Parts: sequence; structure tokens; C-alpha cells
Amino acid sequence: MSVAVIKAFVGSGGKTTLLKKQAALYRQQGLRVFVTTTTHMLIEEDTLLTDDAQVIIRRLEETGYAMAGRPFGSKITPLSLETYQRVCGHADVVLVEADGSKHMPIKFPNSKEPVIYENTDEIVVVCGLCALGKRMCDVAHRLELVKECLGVSDHSIVTPEHIEKLVWDGYVSPLRKRYPLKIVRVLPTHDGSEEQMVIAERLRRL
Repeated sequence: MSVAVIKAFVGSGGKTTLLKKQAALYRQQGLRVFVTTTTHMLIEEDTLLTDDAQVIIRRLEETGYAMAGRPFGSKITPLSLETYQRVCGHADVVLVEADGSKHMPIKFPNSKEPVIYENTDEIVVVCGLCALGKRMCDVAHRLELVKECLGVSDHSIVTPEHIEKLVWDGYVSPLRKRYPLKIVRVLPTHDGSEEQMVIAERLRRL
């Protein structure tokens, strides 16, 4: 049995992509990687659609990688807590998608979001800088909550300051209060331009 490093990915604008990149990096290091969700994730070709811990553990030990959840249409939903905890004991790294954003780059969570397992070590807050310069109504998930947080309208244009406030008020500040012993850090997704990289670095310093 191993003691896994457990990361939860929350926020919006590229969680799944970032999670997959980190999974690939850990696998290259020869680590056993377990991927699952506390909300919903799209089913992939190699996703295990089961709540049987032994099936998931066998895949993990044979290939070094397992993505699993209970089937729900084209997506997976959370495993039972017992299964999740058992599989964690056989992984080196556990990556959990713990929030939803309907593929939108910015978001303000509702009172039930995100859903974080107690054994999580690190919470990664993701936001999409592709929202910059666009209308709130076109890029925001939970639009009414976003507008309430920022004091803006549907057609207000997204600025760096807007994204910073959403990330801080919606995620970083409340998560640090709720989980004082867990690491909370921000990883913005960007297009590689100098402007967005500067903004991303400012957000990471949160």
C-alpha cells in the first residue's frame, strides 16, 4: 500500500486538459496514476465504468494508470467513497476533477461547489484567460453568480481584474479558510501570448 499524493482540480477553463497533462507527466516518471471525479467527466476510450475497487486496482497495477467512475450516459460520476479510498491506497498520484464549468472559461461556484475529498493534499484552481475581452454572457458559467460577484452586466467585457476577483473570492479565499492544511494554488490556462503569460503569472501569485 502506498501513500498517494492527491490533487483536486477546480474552477473552469481547462481542468480536464491540465489534469491529463499532469497525468502524462507522472506516468513518464513511472508513477501509478489514478484519475477520477467528484462531479462528472466525459468517458474516454480507456475509462473503467465500474465501482469495483479490485478491477480498478488491477488495471492500475498492470498498466500504471486507471481512470474510473460510475457510468452516467456519456460521462462518469463519482465512485463510492469506500472504492475511492481503497484505490487511493494503491496509487502514487491521484488526480480528481472536483468541479464543473460546462466548458466555460470563467465561473463563480455555488454553495455546493467544489466537491473536495477530505484526503486531498493540493487544490489546483484553474481559470481560462481566453475569456479576456469577451462578453460575460458568452464565457461565464453560473452567470448570475459571476455578475453578483463582479457587479457587472451580461454584456460587460471580461478584464484581468474580473478574473482575479472571481478566482480569489470564489475559490482561493474560501478554500483556504475551509481547508487550512491543504495547499491551494492557481494555474491559469493561456494562449502563450506575452500579455496572457504576464496575467497568468500575476494570478499564480495569489
